[in-house]
Amino acid sequence: MADENIYFPDIVGNDSLIRRLSKDISENRLAHAYVIEGIKGSGRHTIARQAIAAIECSARAEGKAHVSLPCGRCKSCEKILSEKSPDVITVGLEEDRSTIGVETIRGLKEDIYTAPNDLSVKAYILEDADLLTPQAQNAFLLSLEEPPAYIIFFLICENSDNLLETVRSRAPTLRTERLSSEAVAEHLLKHDSRARELKETSPSEWEEIICISQGSIGSGLELLDAKKRSRTIEYRNVAKSLVAMLGRSNRAAAFEAIGAFGTKRAEVCRQLSFLQYAIRDLLLLKKCETSPLCFFERRDDAIELSTHFTAHGLLSLYDASAVAMDDLEANANVRLTLMNMMQRAGLV
Repeated sequence: MADENIYFPDIVGNDSLIRRLSKDISENRLAHAYVIEGIKGSGRHTIARQAIAAIECSARAEGKAHVSLPCGRCKSCEKILSEKSPDVITVGLEEDRSTIGVETIRGLKEDIYTAPNDLSVKAYILEDADLLTPQAQNAFLLSLEEPPAYIIFFLICENSDNLLETVRSRAPTLRTERLSSEAVAEHLLKHDSRARELKETSPSEWEEIICISQGSIGSGLELLDAKKRSRTIEYRNVAKSLVAMLGRSNRAAAFEAIGAFGTKRAEVCRQLSFLQYAIRDLLLLKKCETSPLCFFERRDDAIELSTHFTAHGLLSLYDASAVAMDDLEANANVRLTLMNMMQRAGLV
């Protein structure tokens, strides 16, 4: 490391990612673009903004040693971290669109040649970059390869494999890590009074949201909102009931399970996603009873439930649920889709 400053002290975990960005910043060897890949709520946007703030931090510009970067207190840090800097632009999906098209990229390409207002860099945070159409990605290539010297791009995505190889070759990929449940709980309790209150007033609900957050501080923060938490726990309880019903392995239970689903597509897709998490846990437990769990908070209950399924049956149900989610996104009839799912899984 070319200096002795401490970079990104507020970022939890993600050690290898932090080492890479810290080295690039301290040695003035920043790439023009970075892909930040990870699950939603894993800190991708926070890392991008913290990196921009560290680049522009007054303490760094003044050559101060033994300080934390970004400091979070100087004018540049405050503007960037509070999302008030005109030189940090967020670009993403337009309303009612499922992909990011060429028109968005054309607008971005025109804008990059306008010099920054009050920062030394002009940074673009491109959300859902893995939803760029191939045409949009191709239109973006020249800007990635030969942007103005003051430009830096952060491409935020869940799956960088959806980016063209020509895009990935022009931007190093940094991957966020899933945090331990303990790290998520510690961060929430330290930084949010709602977490401390919930743990004290409803310990079981507190344990449940830590489990649901699946190593994501962002998800944990969302679930501290009572309305969001109530709806999510409701969907999760439906999934718990479903696997319990399906474990009976009879037609009546399968029909009962169909009736347990909601009636709206978005609602059913969310319930199916939780069902997939439950299936994942049960499959792992059939291989090893000490496997880490992402759905069940009580291991003994999950182990007992796993004995009611075969591995083949669980895999069939998982595949059938994935097809059902695709069909629902294509506006298929909800009840017919669920019936087809049970048939594909061999349950009716």
